Amino acid sequence: MHFGLTAPHFHQIASVEALQRMAREAEAMGFDSLWVTDHILLPTQYHERFGVPWLEMVPVLGYLAAVTRRLRLGTSVVILPYRNPIFMARALATIDVLSGGRLLVGAAAGWCREEFAFLGVPFEERGNISDEALRIFKALWTEEEPRFEGKFWRFSGTRFEPKPIQKPHPPIFVGGNSRRALRRAVELGDGWHPTRPTPEEVLGARPLLQRLGERYGRRLEGFPIWVRHPLGVTDVPSGRYPLIGTVDSIRKGVEAFQRVGVTGFVLDTFYSVPEVGGATLEGVLRTMEVFARGVLPLYRG
Repeated sequence: MHFGLTAPHFHQIASVEALQRMAREAEAMGFDSLWVTDHILLPTQYHERFGVPWLEMVPVLGYLAAVTRRLRLGTSVVILPYRNPIFMARALATIDVLSGGRLLVGAAAGWCREEFAFLGVPFEERGNISDEALRIFKALWTEEEPRFEGKFWRFSGTRFEPKPIQKPHPPIFVGGNSRRALRRAVELGDGWHPTRPTPEEVLGARPLLQRLGERYGRRLEGFPIWVRHPLGVTDVPSGRYPLIGTVDSIRKGVEAFQRVGVTGFVLDTFYSVPEVGGATLEGVLRTMEVFARGVLPLYRG
């Protein structure tokens, strides 16, 4: 079981100090990864949920690569239509090289219509753009003389170096809870990365995953499902979120997800739901320590 944490580069605890302390403590405690989140210019109505300070994710990944040695570094998720995919392929390959092959690529189509408008990107085309972007990533990361002919981008007669260290390329986890996201995960990804699903919802998605595997000729035994969920330690279980509550209830929540085939978590300790939205840096570090002592050892050989 893989256990990752959302890095504090946004919301109320965003700071260089928070990034450095959380990265070093996460590595020392035995967590597996740190993940950055992607927004560029959110409208005011979302500021309470996400906060206003926001350090751009790609430079943050480079910083985290420099202050860690073992942790995998992920994007949860890069919103594919927001940036030119050729640039993003270059940026992400650079992170994989700088980190010694530790990058995990979570990617999705996006949801905030207003932010698409701010960036001048057609919201209605986000799915098609995302599919094309993932194909471009793979072409640039794997082909000696990459070429691509699509609706939005085309190129040939070029080279792309350095390639990512990981072969054939860094793992791609497709985010989203919709049927189209599941299709994209099976057709173009290496795993599925839904946000805040229940165990029952994960179980309900498995027949569709199987049918999609048959359609695209993929054997899905061992296909990773890494869910993003809020984590908080409280005196009583929340009732709404399986990983907010007592240590015992959190253990049971992890077990419930494991039974339906979940193999990894990206844990939000300071953002996502009101129960953890007011956390301080010290509170986040205490949550990490409680989880590291009470849950991690159950999943370590």
